[in-house]
Amino acid sequence: MILSTILLSAAAFQEPLQAEVRVADLKAHIGFFTSEELEGREAGKRGAHLAASYIENQFRRLGLKPLGEEGSYRLPFALRKDTAYNVVGILPGTDPELSKKFIAVGGHHDHAGLGSGMSGAMGFPYEIHNGADDNASGASGVLELAEYYAAHPSKHSMIFMTFSAEERGLLGSKHLVQSGILPNDDILFMVNLDMIGRLTEDKLFVGGLGTAEELHDYLDPVFEACKLDLELDDRGEAPSDNTSFFHGGIPALFFFTNIHEDYHMPSDDAERINYVGEVKVLNLVQRVIAKLDGAPSLTFRNHGGMGMPEDFMARMNTHYRSIAKRKSMKGKLGVRAGDVVGNGLLVDSVRDGSAAAEAGMKDGDVLLAINDRNTIDMMALRRALASGLKGDEINIKVLRGETTVRLTAVLK
Repeated sequence: MILSTILLSAAAFQEPLQAEVRVADLKAHIGFFTSEELEGREAGKRGAHLAASYIENQFRRLGLKPLGEEGSYRLPFALRKDTAYNVVGILPGTDPELSKKFIAVGGHHDHAGLGSGMSGAMGFPYEIHNGADDNASGASGVLELAEYYAAHPSKHSMIFMTFSAEERGLLGSKHLVQSGILPNDDILFMVNLDMIGRLTEDKLFVGGLGTAEELHDYLDPVFEACKLDLELDDRGEAPSDNTSFFHGGIPALFFFTNIHEDYHMPSDDAERINYVGEVKVLNLVQRVIAKLDGAPSLTFRNHGGMGMPEDFMARMNTHYRSIAKRKSMKGKLGVRAGDVVGNGLLVDSVRDGSAAAEAGMKDGDVLLAINDRNTIDMMALRRALASGLKGDEINIKVLRGETTVRLTAVLK
């Protein structure tokens, strides 16, 4: 799809301001963020830029106020050889006094791209890591809450933001907090939404409750009335963007539905999101914001430590074992290809006994496609074979002389 069409249709898919968080809107947002066009949204790359532009269009549609130069919602920062973008919009509050303080809501929009180790990808190189839960779910939650509060403004002013380069060590949120562009001293508290799309058995983790002296007094009644199975933690740090705000002296809450088998894997796809569950999480966030919206101030407390679910490390260890098993099952075709010939790659050699040899491929064939993915260059070939496991059957199209030949191979 042409880029301009994607962004225009993305900005216009909803009706005017909605009065509630909706499954349909979450599906539309997450569907865009996880599209093949965005190639896993690696920070500094084209896919992450498309995500940032999409979020900017949504903030503009909602009438949020930009912080960037020349009316831009996208705030650039340097990433080695690349540039990445945080996206920030401001919604004025309704109370003459309370509106001088801000409630901040954020979540990162980047993910692991095409299997880059730099971004923490756990699948094979060149596999697209779509990151539906991590963190299209959180970025979409930010957009849905922005839409809700644009229709129902709070007493406090609000900052809605999404960060890039979280997967590289919280770089986007660190830069934003340290840049001076945010009114840090006037932020009442921050809510971080990261991986909120896989609610299971209604279990939800909420961290950071010890980062202000008054949070328990305000929020314990809210949590006691909540029908979700909550695991609450006072500690202010996590491997997520709330840590940057906590280190900046800002009370910060962390909403998280826990790790799962698709974490940083190519299988973290949109169809695995629990959309009804995410609405429940966002409704709780709304109740938290409503309760704290009446607070004239909060007293920051330096309650550090890594606040994560009790079973987090056990789940991660299970996940690492699954990844190791998958890596041992990587399938190979057994060809060497090099020069581009027309619309394909010239096969220099076929290894004896390989999947390619058994399928009938020959030296000098021109490889045109694998599983209907055109192999127009080496990157395309790597992408076509990236997810293949031993025993997987693939369809191959080659040009042999003047004849197109179709073959079937079983990867070894």
